[in-house]
Formats: sequence, structure tokens, C-alpha cells
Amino acid sequence: MHRCRRVKLQDEVRISKFLSYILRHNPYNFGLHPDEYGFVDLERVIEVLHTKFPNFDASRLRELILNEFQERFEVRENKIRARYGHTIEVKPVDNEEDIPNVLYHGTARRNLKSILTEGLKSQRRKFVHLSIDKQSALRVGKRHDSQPVILKIDVHKAKSKGVKFWKQGNVVVATDIPGECIQIWES
Repeated sequence: MHRCRRVKLQDEVRISKFLSYILRHNPYNFGLHPDEYGFVDLERVIEVLHTKFPNFDASRLRELILNEFQERFEVRENKIRARYGHTIEVKPVDNEEDIPNVLYHGTARRNLKSILTEGLKSQRRKFVHLSIDKQSALRVGKRHDSQPVILKIDVHKAKSKGVKFWKQGNVVVATDIPGECIQIWES
């Protein structure tokens, strides 16, 4: 890969991370006021990004948001929100359909005992984050452990215990999941 393209990709990653920070954790510090679902004005977000990344013109920032970052973020009617990962209060956009019967969660081995006894808890986030497939769960788990454990979530059993699920792009978010609904996935 050419050096120029590599630098551009690094900048795009930095923009995505900064946008995640703004929309998930601290919109108020940037003069943004999310609605109950976390949506804020897209044009105002582009202005904020442009102050931090002046080498990107507003049209390129808009293109990144609409095309490259679409799984992480959602744009509706000229408003944008992060689909998942919030520490601020937000309601998930109602999409309780198309939830698979089994979901996966990648975690560090050191967390296994407490998860199996206490369940999956949202911790600092507002919801538990789950993957639709094992490969995604493995990728997420490797952020915390080179040999993560993949957990299998019995969605039907969890729903019977009152757990709520919402599909947010390629991630499913849920309320806390009891340990009895979780098993270790054996490959």
C-alpha cells in the first residue's frame, strides 16, 4: 500500500474514533444535543469534525459518514447517531425483529467465571453488545485477549427471563443477560 493511502486510512480511523467519542460519550461538550435515541444534526457534526480535521473538506467528511462508516453510525433525515456503544442515556431505535436465536460474545478469559455466574452486564455502557456471528465475536474478543473465549447466548431463554434485544446494524444490543442463558461456544 502506498504511503499516501496508508496515511489517509489512518486519518479515516482517527475521524471514525473521534466521531464515536462525540456521539457515544460526549456530545454536549461539542454543543450537540441528542434526542432520546442519540440523533444529532448531521451538518453540525460535520462542522465539529472539520474543526478537528481541517485537511478534510466538509463534502469528504459527509462522504465518509454516509459510505464508509455506515455500520457504526446511522443517518436519518439529516441527523446522525452512533448505533451502539453509548455511555450517555439513549433509547435503542426499535428494531426487535430479525434477532437470531443464538448470539455470540467474545470476552477475555479472565472474565469468564464472573460472566457465567453473574451474567453479561453492560458495565460502563448502556447495553450489552453481542455479535451475530462467531467471527465478529472473535474479532471483538481479541481486543481484550489474544485467545478470547466465545460465549453463546440463548436468545429465546434470555427473552423468557425478560431480556430485551435490539438489532443495531451488524450488532445486537441487549439489557443485562443472566448467566443461565450463556454457554461457552466449543469449536
